[in-house]
Amino acid sequence: MTLLNDKTRFLKIREGDETAFNEAFESYYSRLCFFADNIIHDYDQSSSIVQQVFVDLWLKRERLDVVYSLKGFLFRSVKNQALDWLRHRKVESEYLQEQSFKQEEAVFLDQLELAELNDKINTAIQELPERCREIFVLCRFDGLKYAEIASRLEISVKTVETQVSIALKKIKAKVSDSQYLNLLAFVFLKKN
Repeated sequence: MTLLNDKTRFLKIREGDETAFNEAFESYYSRLCFFADNIIHDYDQSSSIVQQVFVDLWLKRERLDVVYSLKGFLFRSVKNQALDWLRHRKVESEYLQEQSFKQEEAVFLDQLELAELNDKINTAIQELPERCREIFVLCRFDGLKYAEIASRLEISVKTVETQVSIALKKIKAKVSDSQYLNLLAFVFLKKN
């Protein structure tokens, strides 16, 4: 096909000639897909890009001005669309990596805070009077309910409640308010 014929074909497309459009599609579609695939290395996406270029050609035909050739216009349009797709993928990939890093950092900070809280709690527990420590450990670490602890140690449930309350007050002095709230939730979920 000569340059003149290509230019003439575009002029017919511009006037709404569907036959000229179909001829252009049949002539260039496969080559354009191969061209796009050489840029982005994803044949399905390449095919989508080429199809979109042809859709745009048809929808914007009256506003387009092909100076040299339809072939040149199509290849340039496919190249630009493929490069735009690559740029979008790069930005998307960078965003996903950043989000993944933030998530990993948050998990690390949570684990660090948990380790710090456990260290503070363990230190505070070791400083408790022996009977108070025993009751609190049965509650927190063994997961026994107040009634089970009272039965095991042959003391009243009220004594267990009092000793756990004393332990919590002493531990509260060693940890931050937010850490203390987490501890309370943990202890009271265990007792029920």
